[in-house]
Amino acid sequence: MMGICRKMILHSTMILFLGFALTGCFATSTPKAAPPMVKRGGVAPKAAILPIMNTNDSEIAEAVSQGLVSCLLDRNVLKFESMDSVAMAVKEIGIDLTRIFGQDKAKLKRLAEQLGVDYTFYGVVTVRKDLKFTGWRKDVDVFISLYDATGQKLDSWRSMTGFTWAKGSTALDARKMARSAVNHTCAKMLERQY
Repeated sequence: MMGICRKMILHSTMILFLGFALTGCFATSTPKAAPPMVKRGGVAPKAAILPIMNTNDSEIAEAVSQGLVSCLLDRNVLKFESMDSVAMAVKEIGIDLTRIFGQDKAKLKRLAEQLGVDYTFYGVVTVRKDLKFTGWRKDVDVFISLYDATGQKLDSWRSMTGFTWAKGSTALDARKMARSAVNHTCAKMLERQY
């Protein structure tokens, strides 16, 4: 009887493992490739990207912001208002860029009206370094939210990319790490019709 139970458990475990393997549910530490370069036709809507909040690495936050803008511009998905105009409007309206989740709806509406944009993006970037059983791991966690011109939240995307080393030194070019997270996030954003 015990032998039958063990076989059933082993069989169930193998089916579960194959299910995860076939659906891609395992997390990987390999960088994501850039999304396909397919340009959309027509006039792209205008958007503003608020300065992305960083919890501990401003260089990576800046690289994520620039990478997303570049990825969406290159594919004619959105046109972006200049960062200087956005920064001036954010200061004038008094938008709190230290809020991790959610922004004031009325202030985002004012921002969209003032800049003449259809959408506003806001996000948070976190960088963590941990020692795991397999070695040192550095994770870039990107969370981006999309708001319409009324300040209503429409969608959000999250990408967490891990890089693992056997040595204690995890120095890696910040732009390479950010690019991997941006590629994954941008690919997800491209699934949406603006």
